[in-house]
Amino acid sequence: MKKIHLFAVLIYVFIHFFLSLILVLIPGSLFRLLGAKKLSDRYTRFNGILIARGIITTLGGKVSVTGLENLPKERKLCFVSNHRSLTDIPLIVGYLPVSVGFIAKSELKKIPILNTWMDVLGCVYIDRKNPRSQIKAILDGAKAIANGHPQLIFPEGTRSRIEKFGHFKSGSIKLATRSKAVIIPLTILNSSSLFEAKSGIKRNTVELIIHEPIPTADLNDQEIKDLPDRVFSVIKTCQKDKLSATIQNG
Repeated sequence: MKKIHLFAVLIYVFIHFFLSLILVLIPGSLFRLLGAKKLSDRYTRFNGILIARGIITTLGGKVSVTGLENLPKERKLCFVSNHRSLTDIPLIVGYLPVSVGFIAKSELKKIPILNTWMDVLGCVYIDRKNPRSQIKAILDGAKAIANGHPQLIFPEGTRSRIEKFGHFKSGSIKLATRSKAVIIPLTILNSSSLFEAKSGIKRNTVELIIHEPIPTADLNDQEIKDLPDRVFSVIKTCQKDKLSATIQNG
């Protein structure tokens, strides 16, 4: 049953990508040719949100978003999130009410249509095998944030596929400190149940929790040194508390 459901999802995604070529890429390109770049970007983002939500819904996901009141009006934002599943990106694109770019692996730049969306979002590409590329990605991401284009990073570097934390790379926080951004920690819960740990065709609730902002502009040297542990602790503690509550109630 699981394989049938996942096959149906893959068909859905394929159809949406095909429709995107007609409904998004071509009109968006025409808008750009007519000099309406902002309209083109808004149109592409809007369709991206619809498709992202469609993917989550087709996978049987019901999304709960909490902490919207923690989103500041400040535009120099750096979102920091744990990484559970391939569905995390459509979850964030579809349900976080802020358009963000991602620090994404360079291989994604080669995927047609997807790379168009990623360029519109202002994504920064990184070659994990190239140390110079990693440094450049941090600098490019910090520059984007400083110019008012929020970025999101997954400090684990890759998805864990289960409800367990991987190793958080402290260096990724430089994206925020170099741009003097406001950090918004995010905790994603249960997204692996939509794909990697999918069981049957039942609906699963995925939680996207937005935590209180952490400004970095006025931090001293010691506070900057302690910042990674501070940010990661917020994300980890939230997951542990939620899992403990689930076990007690279950």
